[in-house]
Amino acid sequence: MTSRSTPAGIARLGTAHGFVEQERRPILAIETASRSCSVALYARGRDTIPVYLTENTDHGHATMLMPMIERAMAEAGCGYGDLDRIAVAVGPGSFTGLRVGIAAAQGLGLASSVPVVGISSFLTVGHVGEPERQGRRVFALLDSRRDEPFLAELDSEFGLVGSPRFVSLEELDDILAPARPLILAGDAPALGRYRFHGGIRLIQNAPSALIVASLAADPTHRYDLPAKPVYIRPPDVTMPKPA
Repeated sequence: MTSRSTPAGIARLGTAHGFVEQERRPILAIETASRSCSVALYARGRDTIPVYLTENTDHGHATMLMPMIERAMAEAGCGYGDLDRIAVAVGPGSFTGLRVGIAAAQGLGLASSVPVVGISSFLTVGHVGEPERQGRRVFALLDSRRDEPFLAELDSEFGLVGSPRFVSLEELDDILAPARPLILAGDAPALGRYRFHGGIRLIQNAPSALIVASLAADPTHRYDLPAKPVYIRPPDVTMPKPA
């Protein structure tokens, strides 16, 4: 199902004034590391509603992504050369999805001479404001398509505390038990285990291109990463059987 944030009566990006004349040019954001495929066009500080398209999919990123990008650009009245930058979620997440999104971002950036940056998928779910934190530690938990989710702790500046890793459910219990009060955010099914646990505030959210774009719009570029996939474990590969 496609979701759009371009309601009637609100000017779409680029329709009221040419992008070249506007102070802040838009960011094209791509998220394909999760169980959805999403695209956003976003510019902080504009009196407009961002263009945001999303489709739920497990394996259709390769066929969905470019048509969604083209549709978003058309809705915005925007050309690729008008972009300030292209931002893409770099995982961890689906191996195939990551490759699709990053390859598209790099190809578009090269063709249009627009810089390409990566944004951590952990930040897209764990970037919460101080009123929500309220002295709590913040952990991001991403769906790994296995029983062992991807885990990272984020500090007060939204940097990673230690190295992210995949953990068993038993290891996750041991990590979270002494860390309360805490926020546990993400899209891993394991979040449901903690629905009724005291001292744990759950934020069940999935990575999205709209959050990728908002992080990439930070004026200090403090969330920028290289546009390269973040793999926490080696990919599952099934070797062909001998003839």
